[in-house]
Amino acid sequence: MNNRVRTVFNRRKQASDTTCAAVEIVVCLGRERFYFSIGIFLNATQWLDGKVINHPKAAIFNEQIQKKVTEFERIIIAMEVNGDDMTTQQFKTYLSSDGSNRRNFMAWMRERIQSRKMREGTRKGHLTTYKALQRFGKFKTFDDVTLTHIYEFDMFIREEETYTSTGKLIERSQAAIHNYHKRFKSYVSEAFRLGLIKENPYNRFQDKRGEKGKRPHLTKDQIKRLIAIREESADRVANKYLDFFLFQIFTGMAYSDAKSFDYTQHIITVDGHAYIDGHRMKTGEEFITPILPYTQKILERNDYKLHITSNQKYNQFLKGVGLALGCSFLLTTHVAKHNAFAI
Repeated sequence: MNNRVRTVFNRRKQASDTTCAAVEIVVCLGRERFYFSIGIFLNATQWLDGKVINHPKAAIFNEQIQKKVTEFERIIIAMEVNGDDMTTQQFKTYLSSDGSNRRNFMAWMRERIQSRKMREGTRKGHLTTYKALQRFGKFKTFDDVTLTHIYEFDMFIREEETYTSTGKLIERSQAAIHNYHKRFKSYVSEAFRLGLIKENPYNRFQDKRGEKGKRPHLTKDQIKRLIAIREESADRVANKYLDFFLFQIFTGMAYSDAKSFDYTQHIITVDGHAYIDGHRMKTGEEFITPILPYTQKILERNDYKLHITSNQKYNQFLKGVGLALGCSFLLTTHVAKHNAFAI
């Protein structure tokens, strides 16, 4: 048992065979002590070596005591993780008068989002979930992290009407809703591991991953037309965007991966054939993709350096390309990596 948290019986030396005294948990931080009564009273014959004995509810009481000791030990770990002052006064901020935790959950979650090690694209997604939780408004303290509130949040993100910067209504798919829960669940689970909440409500929440909609992609004929447009173009700026998009198509690389591509670092040769050997910026997963003849042609005419200064301008250009190709969907940089199978 952690020597900073332990059980004490009959602290005031009042217990006898007929007189009961309280079982307490004492928290020791530095030179300070904090005694917490857990509502269990025993006589002198019902306590031995830190355990309840000779009592009809001995097993229940021992389990209650152990749960509370474990909870307090986790709070101390949470204080250390959060860089709190290791004082009994700070310990009490994690508790209310009835032993529940009324510390600001949203402030804690925001701090964890900022301090966790993750890719910036991933952090942006977590902040999106955080802002949705703010709009929902019911997760104020750790005591508010309940199964009921999680189900209410699920309904909220299904029914909420939000719009893009251009005023277009955002319709959340089941897959998108699942991602909100996946991100939020990671913080709820961490809070549980640290003893900041007494149970993990996500263990009882029924979430569905959902099917991702059919991904839009170009047809083989549209890709051929796109290549022809590039070969006939004399516009330097347009050619830069077209080559970058075609490079994504022929490698299956996401925008961030293609943008970070460095020929001197990411090319390997296997049995006389060149391959791109890299890591996905978003997930960190390794990938290897061959340098096809047209990919090589793109690299050669760009001096083996592909450069896009603005993702926004790039996507704006692709919208026009999509119209020219007769696409029934919005053509964006995300579409490119879904076309490798169509080549």
